[in-house]
Amino acid sequence: MPFAKVFQKGKWFWIIVLTLLLAGAIYLVNLRHHWRAEFHRRIEAIRAAGFPVTGKDLDAWYAWPQAGENAAGWITGAAVLHHKLRQEYSRFLERIVSRNGERPEPNQPLPEDIGDLLERYIRENAKALEMLHGATAIVECRYPIDLSQGSGVGMPHIADVREGCLLLCAEAILCGEDGDPNGATRAIEAALRVACSLDQEPIMLSHHVQMEGASWAAAALEWALNGVAFTEDHLTRLHRAFGGIHADDGLVRAVVGDRCLLLGAIEKPRVLSRRHFPKVTPIALLEAYDAVGLAAREGTIFLDHMEDCLRIAQLPAFQRPAAIGPAEDRYGRSREGLVLGLVDTRSMPAMIGHEMKYVAQLEIAKTPLAVERYRLSHGSLPKTLDQLVPDYLAAVPEDPFDGAPLRYKRLHRGFLIYSVGEDRKDDGGKEEPRKKQGETYDLVFRVER
Repeated sequence: MPFAKVFQKGKWFWIIVLTLLLAGAIYLVNLRHHWRAEFHRRIEAIRAAGFPVTGKDLDAWYAWPQAGENAAGWITGAAVLHHKLRQEYSRFLERIVSRNGERPEPNQPLPEDIGDLLERYIRENAKALEMLHGATAIVECRYPIDLSQGSGVGMPHIADVREGCLLLCAEAILCGEDGDPNGATRAIEAALRVACSLDQEPIMLSHHVQMEGASWAAAALEWALNGVAFTEDHLTRLHRAFGGIHADDGLVRAVVGDRCLLLGAIEKPRVLSRRHFPKVTPIALLEAYDAVGLAAREGTIFLDHMEDCLRIAQLPAFQRPAAIGPAEDRYGRSREGLVLGLVDTRSMPAMIGHEMKYVAQLEIAKTPLAVERYRLSHGSLPKTLDQLVPDYLAAVPEDPFDGAPLRYKRLHRGFLIYSVGEDRKDDGGKEEPRKKQGETYDLVFRVER
């Protein structure tokens, strides 16, 4: 074959190859542009809705006190003075206020050794308690953290809040054992205020700790109601204190805050720190990944998922479990991408689901206060919770797990208020057993006196 013909055939081969390569390059450039444009369109929509999209925005969203007084200094100051329990005793105290099957019975006196331990613990922490009670007189609170640092921000105050709530709950339980309604009321109010010091902090961990502290206060209330006859004033104060926790608003704020913190890492994956993300991909690969628009593509997937989480957080609590599964399915294997595999968001739907237990415990805690107020006024327990409406409750609280009214059962001495719990099965007020062997149970608040 003449050389010219061979050359002619070879030329057309390379023309076709180069054309295909050029077409592929144009397609990839357009795809990169599309991914980035879509990602930034989602970000602008978030900004237009009034939500933060950068660490600087988020830090400004967590406002500093305007009046000049800040409860944060009192709470962290109390932590400095706090004489901690030995670890095994601290865990035991957490079991007491965690309302699980391992705690002592709240309608029975504390074992003598535990009572002595609590007395010594409260006595040694008199100055810390004084500061914690002082914090309750200050309305505004903002902890000194810099959220503009993004997902690597340090949060040492979280441990201080947990310790403060636990200490105050121990004080409330001891006051209940001593028959001191004033002290028990004051300690429970303070525990709730310390928990609510995290109310405006837009981070899921902070919201979780706030709700945990409030649930501890609910457990301390159960101990106190079993040992002390409260007055109308005490009961009204406590009802107001528990009513001051706005769990749904806090949950939405936490989802918005976590979205913003993680968005910074996804938008600029090359700034991911090995300190906070040990499995981080080599920077050169992340830069290339970002350059071709794949990081932006994952960012859009992430924002879609967080939008699902935000929508779920705004649903009535009993509707959330049915929505969590489909949302996780939609996210699917996308979370295994180069960036999303590092910035793990799997815990977000789980945290939203776990929140329901805390919400149930808070709703349960409000109801016995209304029952006790009815008993004081009428000299007997109500036959049904409907009798509490409207004088003591605006409406019978809903069970967050199934949307039905909370259950109420009168006992020989006292009563039960309960939620069906995570299994959504009404077990007639059966409490969590010490040894769980496939048994179902309810979330129960019991008053026997």
